[in-house]
Amino acid sequence: MKFKLLTLAAMLFSTSAFADGVHSNTIKATQLTPNVHLLEGQGGNIAVIENADALTVVDTQFAKDFDDIKSAIGKISPKSVRYVINTHGHNDHTNGNEAFVNAFNATIIAHHNTTELVKAYNQTAAKPNTLPHLTFEKSFTFQQDEPINLHYFANAHTNGDVIVHLSKANVIHAGDILFFGRFPFIDVKNGGTIDGMIGGLNGIVELADENTKIIAGHGNVASKAELQAHIQMLSTIKDRVATLKKAGKSLADIQASHPAKEWEASHNWNFINHTKLVESVYQSLP
Repeated sequence: MKFKLLTLAAMLFSTSAFADGVHSNTIKATQLTPNVHLLEGQGGNIAVIENADALTVVDTQFAKDFDDIKSAIGKISPKSVRYVINTHGHNDHTNGNEAFVNAFNATIIAHHNTTELVKAYNQTAAKPNTLPHLTFEKSFTFQQDEPINLHYFANAHTNGDVIVHLSKANVIHAGDILFFGRFPFIDVKNGGTIDGMIGGLNGIVELADENTKIIAGHGNVASKAELQAHIQMLSTIKDRVATLKKAGKSLADIQASHPAKEWEASHNWNFINHTKLVESVYQSLP
């Protein structure tokens, strides 16, 4: 296992990596287990993990919502946030990093590729952003009363995706490897691929059982069976696009054939519709 301590660097905020019109402005808290809570807001879903002496938070949404997020965390526990885990670098999951460091002196942990992605999505606004302090290559485990296991899945949603496996609580935070109940965003320009996304999701299936609660980066909490159905959807769409691409069909021709037709009505949303999904699948295939 290789670790790399990074110097804090000042980065600039930008607008969101994408606009999530499903979440409201209010932070909604849901208790999943006695020591794991889900916070939903405008950005990616947050997990709050309570251990005996401190809290760990998975993803930080937006800095502008930090006061509401902090208030919601305070209602869960008076303990301080010791660690922040970034599942990847998009700023709807990392824009609140600086606020957590300032308020709690939290240590930010992520895959080493996440640093560059945070920089890429936080260049244009007025306040500096805080980069990960501790990064890793393949996996990392916190040995606490609630063990926290981090696993890297290469070239899935981006080139820096990690999932958070709470083996004792039987909860997995999938980050944006999983967009549940909607078509996913595959960030091809930052290393995302359809094969990597499917591979990462299958890796989550291997860690899960029938009672596992799987937190999506966006969307509702999923079961193992629901995740398997989601994987089947993506695999079907990928196979259809791959067959047509190998036959020499253009992207426009493939989009016109509606390879995601069975799911268009239920999975189109304001950021990724079937046309954009097919484009990203096409671009990420050889």
